[in-house]
Amino acid sequence: MLEEHIYILIEDKMKNKEVEQKHLEWQESLNKTLLENGRPIEDYKFVAVGYLSIDEEFEKGEVSANFLTKLKILWNEGGTTMSLGFHECEFCIDEENYEGRGKSSSEKTLVDRKNKIKYVFPEMIFHYITKHKFKPSNEFIEFVMRI
Repeated sequence: MLEEHIYILIEDKMKNKEVEQKHLEWQESLNKTLLENGRPIEDYKFVAVGYLSIDEEFEKGEVSANFLTKLKILWNEGGTTMSLGFHECEFCIDEENYEGRGKSSSEKTLVDRKNKIKYVFPEMIFHYITKHKFKPSNEFIEFVMRI
């Protein structure tokens, strides 16, 4: 069953809401197993950040160097990382920027236990922020700066 979900997530044009829905489905499956084994279930809201598509507008702006540095540290040290297949930046391809295009294959989950939120974001978030001026939500930025 897990392989089926991973296959679905590999599709290049997954958007934030679709990623959130897939993670929710995984969580529901996990909760079923936890309940069957008499263990407490997890009840977290999933918030996907930075799954950009050329078909949708996204928030643009500047982020602080401190935020970007902290996010890179968290990418390397904290949370859960999954490999989801290979993705190339649609924006760079559209601009015919084949040499400098972003490429990645992983996503990270960071857990805000206080607010019961699991933030999921692709490795491409760094490329989107630095090359395409993607600005994550203030809530995500504040969470990253708090941990």
